[in-house]
Amino acid sequence: MKLNSKYKPIKQLFLLIVVLMSQSVFAIEKSSSMLFNSDKTQIISANFDAGSVSLLNRENGDIEKEVTIGRDIRRIALTQDEQLLLATDYLNDQVVLLDAKTLATKQVTQVPSRPFGVVFDVNNQQFYVTSFERDKLLVIDRKGEVTQVLATASTPRGLALTDDGRLLVTHALSGEVSIYDVTNSTPQLIKVVQLVDTPAHKEKTTPQGKPRLLDNIVISPDGQQAWLPHVLWSFGHDFQFQSTVFPTVSILDLEPGNEHEIVDERKQLFKQINIIESGNRIRIVSNPHDGVFTEDGKKVIFTLAGSEDLMVFDLSRQGKKNKKRHRRKKFQGGVKATQIFRNVPGDNPRGILVVGRELYVQNAMSLDIAKFDTGAVGPFAKVKLIQANFANLVSADPLPKQLRRGKTLFNRANMADNPKFPMAGDFWMSCNSCHLDGFNFTNRQLMEDGKKDRFKNAVTGHVDVRKMIAGDPVGAYIDIIQKTQGGMGGDPREDDMPPVNVEQPPLEAVKMMMALNEYVRSPENLPYLSTWLRLDDNKRYTHPDEWVNSAECSDCHTTIYDQWADSNHGMNMDHPYYRFQEDVAAQSEGEEFRVLCRGCHAPQMVINGDNKPFSDFGDMREKGGKSLKVALAHGQSVNERGTGCVFCHRVTKAENAGGNTDMTVNLKDRESYVFEDAKNSMLKWLSEKQINAMPAPHKASYSNPELYQSSLYCATCHNEFTTGQGANVNDNFGEWLASPFNAPGNPAQHKTCIDCHMTQDVTNFDNKVGGQSTNNGPMKSNLRSHHLVGGNYFFTGMRNPEHKKMSIDILKTALSLEVEKQGNQFTAKVTNVNSGHDMPGGARRQVWLEVIATDANGKQVFTSGVMQNGVIPKDAHKFIKVGVDKDGKPVGLRFWRYVKIGKDTRIKSGETRNEVFDLPDNAQYPLTVSTRVLYQVFAKGLTDKVRAAYPDEHIPDPEVIELQAVTKTYAMNNGQNQNVTSKASSSH
Repeated sequence: MKLNSKYKPIKQLFLLIVVLMSQSVFAIEKSSSMLFNSDKTQIISANFDAGSVSLLNRENGDIEKEVTIGRDIRRIALTQDEQLLLATDYLNDQVVLLDAKTLATKQVTQVPSRPFGVVFDVNNQQFYVTSFERDKLLVIDRKGEVTQVLATASTPRGLALTDDGRLLVTHALSGEVSIYDVTNSTPQLIKVVQLVDTPAHKEKTTPQGKPRLLDNIVISPDGQQAWLPHVLWSFGHDFQFQSTVFPTVSILDLEPGNEHEIVDERKQLFKQINIIESGNRIRIVSNPHDGVFTEDGKKVIFTLAGSEDLMVFDLSRQGKKNKKRHRRKKFQGGVKATQIFRNVPGDNPRGILVVGRELYVQNAMSLDIAKFDTGAVGPFAKVKLIQANFANLVSADPLPKQLRRGKTLFNRANMADNPKFPMAGDFWMSCNSCHLDGFNFTNRQLMEDGKKDRFKNAVTGHVDVRKMIAGDPVGAYIDIIQKTQGGMGGDPREDDMPPVNVEQPPLEAVKMMMALNEYVRSPENLPYLSTWLRLDDNKRYTHPDEWVNSAECSDCHTTIYDQWADSNHGMNMDHPYYRFQEDVAAQSEGEEFRVLCRGCHAPQMVINGDNKPFSDFGDMREKGGKSLKVALAHGQSVNERGTGCVFCHRVTKAENAGGNTDMTVNLKDRESYVFEDAKNSMLKWLSEKQINAMPAPHKASYSNPELYQSSLYCATCHNEFTTGQGANVNDNFGEWLASPFNAPGNPAQHKTCIDCHMTQDVTNFDNKVGGQSTNNGPMKSNLRSHHLVGGNYFFTGMRNPEHKKMSIDILKTALSLEVEKQGNQFTAKVTNVNSGHDMPGGARRQVWLEVIATDANGKQVFTSGVMQNGVIPKDAHKFIKVGVDKDGKPVGLRFWRYVKIGKDTRIKSGETRNEVFDLPDNAQYPLTVSTRVLYQVFAKGLTDKVRAAYPDEHIPDPEVIELQAVTKTYAMNNGQNQNVTSKASSSH
């Protein structure tokens, strides 16, 4: 039957409704720093370190509204009804919910560290946010409240939603993409796609390495592909600008259930990114950041944040992949870059938006927008600039000019911006190509990816750093830029650009480096340069009056104070050995380098800006923190030379950047009682009565159990790496992670640092001894000892015999000793049974075997490891790590200058070491063999040097401790035991 024409419009309307109803309510969305409103009349901008959000008129670029909401606004997401806007405040660890029309703040919510990406899910009416540092995916409702926290793979950063209800999450420093099903309100992980490493190549300048810095996801209009701009890190050799970082774009096939990387279509330099410019040179680009498809899907355009360019792929010129291709004709990797628009106006292009042919590029450092034309339809149409400074994002840049210049230089690889003194050679890489967002926890991944055979090359960063940076920041930065980035005349191909003289740089280069240093020393980076210690405050330094004298804590926490005061963490850490080592550092690299040592040994001095050489000693024999009590009695402020109560108990964050005091301390936000800071004793008494009456705020201010229980808390100081060069000096944390003690799935076996080093019974870590941490306070079932017991029995022994005994006791539990004899071959089996790190730990400890064989006549017929005049023989079987320079010479006290490991015979946790000795053939039996494991905290050679430097300190010899001993008598030379005369541990 033929339908009458008058019913055709009704039929067409019905079919349209059916189609619309059958379509998903999802839409393709991506996390972005710039958005359009629904009718495209406004641009909404997240203004990065300006800390604000702006509404801009799309027609003329005028600012219609700008509101400061935080510190570093990275991404924004808009609800479909345009009522709400959620912004991630990256450095304030919060998200801010705004009224999208007025930008009025509706809710501020604290979230796990470094929130970055954010998208809005229309179907479930909720936001998704990535916590970059804490490996979390957050679900946030329309009220701005966190409703779900999901653990993810490491370093989640970029976000995108497909139109069929899948959420894509990039993992910036692991090269992964997680895919979640979000058709329901609780995200369900479907799979994790690992981007492949581009294989190593004998030519180091050929693109190769690990996918890193995945900030953004660009989904094609048809939803079939995701394009991922990133770089490749190739750190398997010494840093050099043409062989360390490569720009790359990877592509995922988004077929549901079969999501995978299209490996042979990866876009790489010299292959699919291969624009030839004048002089027959390849146009080099750096730091691909974000991208966008044109509305017709014919082009995809990427911002290049380092070289400050745009890169265009014209998909209409893409060849088809022919499955019947002849085997000798390789597939050429799909579409190639068809245009690189060199020198985008402004500084550091990141965000990108398109509507019709209008393209808007957001510059993060100059805080403005450049406007482009994407070009007419056709394979040869080019992107063209319409207006260089189309819009300012802010009315005024809140950063000081010097800081802004330094941060811009840090992100810059554009040679055109500083033609006489470029930051990079041939546009290749910026500081940010490796140090993502500055100096932070991402340093850990740099060091991990830079690991090589440490016996050949332990350096994971810059090579042969000048004066360890602190001694000469200007010269050090120029030197690093030349060697690593090819800038400052470091590109050998640039004949007309000779290397800048590092010793006497031109004034303009000096000004640039001073600005760069201002950024490096900004609060979120390295404010004290050589140490990673940070103060959570708007100022760099505090005054001694802002600290509480640790002796004041003894009034209520007497037991804890007494334990701490005589410990190695207590006062008078400025002992002669420490002072001698710090002076060597300053004399070698410059006075500023003292801060590397003080960050851990005297952090309060660093934060107070007291970095002068020590003019006097505390008394290393002083008992009970007497000098602190005297200062308290006289109302005097002190610069505590140790790690005091307030310092440790106001650590709010462990950075996990590799050590070197990578922690944050907060003084300003602790709860304070009336008269708490008063010097008058009566007022002080009133303050203490308030604390006793209402202890909860006090406890909350000085207690962070989750942090204290984490071994990462201790790793902030007990892990060390060389400044700039990134060679690992001490890796106690990494050793513990690899040890049997790190067993979170087995509570009976699992032990963190404080389970061994802050327990009352150091001979049995499972014996929880109770006690009171507060005078007349509640009895705790497991009182955490503040003896802070470790391997340095020497200094604590001068102050307190109890401390000395505990140090020796814990040492004796660490190793076991067994021996056996087969013929003339004698084997000592030493096992690290009870130390969660390599044994010995620390920097100067000595552990070795002493073996003495006595024949039937009482004559010593064999010896090994017997000290001569207090010195261990060179041929002794020692358990030791030795750092050497490039020529294999031990660096000794200049440990920060080592470049490879000459020897490492330490015993790993759980490992047994078999040390073999050849006994003489002609010995007369019965033969008695005495074997001992011996320990000394400092070698005689070092002690003699320290004594010579400070003769008035009357330094005693550090005694040798017998950790284990076994004596066996063998009746005949057949390995059979006659009897065991002793097996004991004792002082020697």
